[in-house]
Amino acid sequence: MEQEKPTKPETDRTFPEDDDTLYREMTVHMPRCYFPTSLGENSILKFAGEEFRRVKNIVCRRYNFNEDKYIRENAGVSPFDSVRGNFEQEVYRRLRKDYAHLSIISIRRSLMEKIRDAVKKENNIIGTFYRNCGVHYREAESAEYETSPIVVVHNSAFYGYGGYESATVYELFIDGNGKLLCTLNGEAGEDFDEPIGQVQTEGLLEIAHWLEEHGFISADVNDDEIVVCEGCGSDNIQTQAWVDPNARTFIGTTGIDRYDNWCDECEDHQPFCTLKEFKERMEEWWNSLDANQMEQITGCRQDKCPAGDNHQGFAETCNEWWENKGYDEKRKIWKEHNDC
Repeated sequence: MEQEKPTKPETDRTFPEDDDTLYREMTVHMPRCYFPTSLGENSILKFAGEEFRRVKNIVCRRYNFNEDKYIRENAGVSPFDSVRGNFEQEVYRRLRKDYAHLSIISIRRSLMEKIRDAVKKENNIIGTFYRNCGVHYREAESAEYETSPIVVVHNSAFYGYGGYESATVYELFIDGNGKLLCTLNGEAGEDFDEPIGQVQTEGLLEIAHWLEEHGFISADVNDDEIVVCEGCGSDNIQTQAWVDPNARTFIGTTGIDRYDNWCDECEDHQPFCTLKEFKERMEEWWNSLDANQMEQITGCRQDKCPAGDNHQGFAETCNEWWENKGYDEKRKIWKEHNDC
């Protein structure tokens, strides 16, 4: 008895003929929720547009639909044009604000900026395995560091461990296109370069800590990172902020209005400025004083200075007196003579 031949599975599908059917087909390929990496209006618009193009390409492949050909044959019109607005509105509806995720992204950006600044200061290259000052480690014979950062990188081109690989960081460098890269030595002993953005968060912390340990990053907080009261220079200040009561996470300040800020020392609402700006303000004030004002403030006597030196010795004595004062002492003097 002759065997019946297996039927060939049907592969042709009819492209949706109306807008409602096409829209429903597109929503099938959307996730239930979206967690954007930025909540800015432009970022959201860009995200919705990219998601529209991603799903559109899926539908075209599913139905073997040549959109370019259709557009050429229909006066430049695509069947997707009439559903794009509704699709993007559905994207907005499914958006969720995961502030923990956004905090991680902010931390990663901060770490990558810190690493970039350190590499830039070292002529765009830092050896982290060999002490290869100023050149790639392959070009130099140098002593090894006792420890080197070990990180995990994610690259979808990897075949093992779902795209993750553990590796030792051999060096950090900025290439001719301004991209920050790290040279890694993988588990099989091979060397490869990867963008710093593919290093996992714990690895970025490991690199930053290593750079700080070896003096490439200062452990001190910069004056332009500290906020003080613009009126008196105190750091005993508070500002109103939005906080997620469920996640207990900081979202952002309420605004830039002075009434959102409070200084305990002034006991008043005050605008804020950076510590660097306030120090510069005090130095400008000090340098603007005349000899009589300096005499009154410091207690130094002009008549005690040698005659004929144009009061140079007096000025030097007063400046030395001022420079020997700490920040809070200078601030107290500044307040006494500025009606604060």
